[in-house]
Amino acid sequence: MKDSKSKRKRIVVIIGASAGAILSLVTSLLMDLLFADSLQGTWREAIVNDLDNAFSITMAPDSVVVYLLFILLMVFLSLIGAGIGAFFALIVYKFISFLES
Repeated sequence: MKDSKSKRKRIVVIIGASAGAILSLVTSLLMDLLFADSLQGTWREAIVNDLDNAFSITMAPDSVVVYLLFILLMVFLSLIGAGIGAFFALIVYKFISFLES
């Protein structure tokens, strides 16, 4: 009985983390696509601007380093979304299991 509860809990947390990661990645990419004109730039242009301001490195938005930093940024945002999704799924699981008992 205890093993099936922990297995179900682990599955719920994994599903929540996956959903959170996907939703945060999709949200950040859609914001980049939809608001690029109104915010005067994309994530890649912001990375180029930050590299220029912080390290005085001038790069093109299409360079390999900018794409690598963009991927690293998206992975970081996905990890944050996965953590929030797992936490939310765990709270919902605890609430539902509280109602069942």
